[in-house]
Amino acid sequence: MKTKRLVLLSGLSGIGKSRIVQLYAKALGAESNLNFISVSPSWTDDTDLLGFPDTLNNVYRPGDSGLVNTLIKASNDQDNIYIICFDEMNLARVEHYFSQFLSVLEMEDRKILKLYNSDLEHRFYNSEQYPSQIKIGQNILFVGTVNVDETTYHFSDKVLDRSNVIELEIKEFSELLEFGKQKNIEKLKTIREQIGEFPITATTFNSFSNNDREMALSKSDLELLWEIHKVLQKASKKFGIGTRVVKHIDQYLKNIPEGAPITKEDGIDLQIAQRVLTKLRGVEEVMRELVGNYDEQTKTVTGSLLIEKLDNSNYNFTRSKKMIEQKAKELSHNGFAI
Repeated sequence: MKTKRLVLLSGLSGIGKSRIVQLYAKALGAESNLNFISVSPSWTDDTDLLGFPDTLNNVYRPGDSGLVNTLIKASNDQDNIYIICFDEMNLARVEHYFSQFLSVLEMEDRKILKLYNSDLEHRFYNSEQYPSQIKIGQNILFVGTVNVDETTYHFSDKVLDRSNVIELEIKEFSELLEFGKQKNIEKLKTIREQIGEFPITATTFNSFSNNDREMALSKSDLELLWEIHKVLQKASKKFGIGTRVVKHIDQYLKNIPEGAPITKEDGIDLQIAQRVLTKLRGVEEVMRELVGNYDEQTKTVTGSLLIEKLDNSNYNFTRSKKMIEQKAKELSHNGFAI
């Protein structure tokens, strides 16, 4: 969330994706500024989400989602954090209803969302309440929950390039006995005391982010990413690692907190899984060399160019290899990997 990218939480229905967003807002003291937007399968463009200019009656009509009102409120309240969660985000095609946001989120400084032509402002009765443009400040965080089943759409590369896809896994049910114990509450209190304020202001939250120009990725890390890019490009020109993704991976690594259970090695592994392998899908002819052959008897994968490249590095890449193996298994069973 500190990298200011769209964060997507993926996993089984009922695993707790929405609950994690609620707890994150609670930890920051931003519960009252959390807007859950339920995505409708009928949304086809951004007017369903944002609303539209009614030139016949000379008013701007905001969408029923309440998103525009939240954005305007956040724009006028830069001191506080606002979290907007798109629940079941891929029930409709994200690149259709979320198209303008995909462009806005990539802007480093001046993030402006355009509601309607500024020439219409003097005509609209409610232009003071709903101006033609809204500034998306550093105090607004975007997150989406995602289910992967027959009722949903796959994300396009345009969306995946601009987001971190975190796949949540179910813990053993016996661990439920540990949840909610006092030690977790005490730990949260200690963290709040260290920060020295609550709720967390937007200024303090932004100070957590490391935006240094010096790269966290080493020369050998960059060389590995380049080798992976070349292998992907050889299989298909639609695959690869763009410069944007490399910069985002670097920013992610710089924002791993000191003393966190995630090491740099873990971070690179997570980012390859979240930013590179999420875009890897297709038929056997395209995917076979990349992910390899899955052997049902030994439950192993052989002949994978991607695993070969990962094995040549100094890192273990446990999560990435597991993801590649899963795609090889899908290819073996279905002739298609998703």
